Amino acid sequence: MKTFTITYWFLLFFVTLTALNARANESTGMRFLLVGPSAQNMGVSEAHTASLTGSSAIYINPAMLSMEAQSSATASYMIWPATDTQNSFAGVLFKRERDAFGFALNSSLTDDIEHRTGPTPEPDGRFAIRYLSLASSYSRNFGPFSLGVTGMYLYEQFFRDDASGYGINAGMALNVMNERVTLASALRNLGSMNDLAETSTKLPTTLSFGTDIRLIQFSTSAIEDEIPFLISLLADYNIPLNELDGSDDITVQDDGYLNVGVEINISEIIDLRGGYRTGDTQRRYNFGAGLLVNEFYFNYAFMPYETGFGTAHAISLQYFF
Repeated sequence: MKTFTITYWFLLFFVTLTALNARANESTGMRFLLVGPSAQNMGVSEAHTASLTGSSAIYINPAMLSMEAQSSATASYMIWPATDTQNSFAGVLFKRERDAFGFALNSSLTDDIEHRTGPTPEPDGRFAIRYLSLASSYSRNFGPFSLGVTGMYLYEQFFRDDASGYGINAGMALNVMNERVTLASALRNLGSMNDLAETSTKLPTTLSFGTDIRLIQFSTSAIEDEIPFLISLLADYNIPLNELDGSDDITVQDDGYLNVGVEINISEIIDLRGGYRTGDTQRRYNFGAGLLVNEFYFNYAFMPYETGFGTAHAISLQYFF
């Protein structure tokens, strides 16, 4: 009962804070922080606020780190054909009995952009847009309830200008119904950046509420062996927020949107995934698959664009130790 009371007041605090400070829309940058770091995240349209995803949770919900069964390391790479942007992620999670530590690097690069000062046959030069985040996390569980926090160093470069800043992620999670259902909430990308040229970039601060439901579990027979199936339903409701310059206020930046995913686990070896995103997005549907071989977990995801810009791809490898 005490755990439910803590959860209730934590959620009530953020919902009240959001409602009291609702104002006009604000634009933000550093959008790479909203992209799921690994292919496992992208396969279900990033509906992973309440799911176990290894060190990816450093950027999604650090409270999930201490709910992991063991330590792991993850590396991931994504390519976005619409802009030729490349996202890279590397993270490690150290799990102890009741707590966990995590460290990660997350980057985004759009290279070889032509620079012109006039209508010339050849560009005057080329430049890159770079984003970088270095993060560390700590999480601790209290039975079925866990808390976590992430601190981030942030860097951005656009043409000849660059800037640095900081960000904070904080989250909580609760297992109920004999761990068949996980409820979670996370506040992501709260912080600020120094001036880039004349103005500072606003971080894409987001409040997320998520659930992971182990919906159906059954077995089928194949020759002499039984093959177990587990179907899970994942859902995140995300509320974009924004930290205003020179103020402690947090305001609603845009309408909330829903990410929904389904994951089918076959014999604890193969995962099949699909996801759907609502709201203003160019990649409505995402799909993916995972394969566990001994201590190695391979994941792949593809995200088709509705606007005809091709399909984004992501691959990742997780190692359990």
